[in-house]
Amino acid sequence: MRLPVEDLWVARRVAKVTLRDARDKPGVAADLFSLLSELGINAEFILQGPARRGRADLAFLVLESELPKVMDYYDQLVEAVDAHDLQVDRKVALLVFYGSREMHRTPGVAATLFNTLAAAGVNIDMISTSLDSIAVVIREERVDDALEALREYLDLEVHEGYYEE
Repeated sequence: MRLPVEDLWVARRVAKVTLRDARDKPGVAADLFSLLSELGINAEFILQGPARRGRADLAFLVLESELPKVMDYYDQLVEAVDAHDLQVDRKVALLVFYGSREMHRTPGVAATLFNTLAAAGVNIDMISTSLDSIAVVIREERVDDALEALREYLDLEVHEGYYEE
């Protein structure tokens, strides 16, 4: 089966920020991302986990170059969402698969990509999809293994440096 995936963008110089056990109520995400915007911090790849007992983990990626600013405002970020903790993982990378408009109409695209990564021993930490893309966060040290497997199977053009700095 030919997958409707046309490009793969890779960002190695990103960090994952997770606010653990943030309040789960209307406006919390708005408060957090408004504060980040005011601080000049661009959040990419936003993910909220399932709520439990009125709390949920809220995670996002930032450029490594923005991480010092995130840490400078640690207390304000935790307070903005009434989180129990803010954790940072600097050893992640983002892979974004872009496809045609047929991507969302083609069963098995995600399964094929995820199986290819699994066969290469690459674990997926976070997943996000849209109508024309699938993005995954993996360990930075596994990027080359992932790219080798994906190139063999998908014959994709790979673009390094998803973000312009």
